[in-house]
Amino acid sequence: MRAVGRKHRKGQRVAPPAARDAAAPASRAVASRVLDVPVQVLEALAQSGPLEGVPDLRGTRLFIGGFVALFALIAAGLVAAVMLEEDWSNARGNEAILLLLGLLLFGALGGGIWYLLRQFPRVGEGMLRIDANGMCWGDPASPQVVRWHEVCRARAGFHDVKTEFVSSEAIAKRLVFQQVARGGEPREIRLPLALTVDTGRVLRFRNRAVLLRALLLHLATQPRPRLRFDAEVFIDAGIDPQTWAPMPAPRRWMWLSSLAGLLPVLAVIVLWPMGEHIGWMVAASVLALVAGAGAMGWFMHQRYPGLQGVFEFETAAGAAS
Repeated sequence: MRAVGRKHRKGQRVAPPAARDAAAPASRAVASRVLDVPVQVLEALAQSGPLEGVPDLRGTRLFIGGFVALFALIAAGLVAAVMLEEDWSNARGNEAILLLLGLLLFGALGGGIWYLLRQFPRVGEGMLRIDANGMCWGDPASPQVVRWHEVCRARAGFHDVKTEFVSSEAIAKRLVFQQVARGGEPREIRLPLALTVDTGRVLRFRNRAVLLRALLLHLATQPRPRLRFDAEVFIDAGIDPQTWAPMPAPRRWMWLSSLAGLLPVLAVIVLWPMGEHIGWMVAASVLALVAGAGAMGWFMHQRYPGLQGVFEFETAAGAAS
């Protein structure tokens, strides 16, 4: 019996601390700061009911009309330059090439004007709706839909809700989080912080600040387990994560510090001695960019010490994660 007891206890032996640490998921490697969402904020969100995006029709039409006027002005300027040219000595022998380039340029300008003019009847054909169940956005005929219970934690990394900037796709940041549909694989939802996916139809929503705040509140309180928010989300959104009140100052300082971080690179390009190897200039530009980014990060940490790290949110009722 004693041998059997020893064997039984041996099977239940607790793993050493090192083994437990190795088995812990990678998501616990970064500690999160857990904040309570104020009761009055949740009550106001519930009382507001479904929220609909209000398109800025006038601003969108002015945006399209401005580009049409710009393209037309460029085309008119090129025509005037050709008509007023007197000395064609530099063009002799290259008439075919110049004609081809001119046709391509006028084709591009004409195509741009034609595309923009086609957008006028479709101005306002963009929607965004947020309610207690989920969110739908995009083309009203075939909107994209996500339910709050479908939002999940990321399989890799330390953030489930973050912002990213991809210069090749947009000049604005996007909000990124994960969605898993029934029996499917998780996929990333990338939504511009402007909350519009087609500026030719809706340049912006007039109640964008209210919509973005409601979106973040639903993501912070409804999915289980709790989502981990990158602190930069609230800087980009201009929202205080403790009170959920508007907070525009950090966002402005972030953009100013980002521009200041590019000044060393501009200085290298402008002041680089003529005749020096281009490779050294590229290396110096990279070092200047790294130095500027480091200085920007230090400045933001000193200016807003409470807006770094990872945030999780809990309701005042203490709902379990």
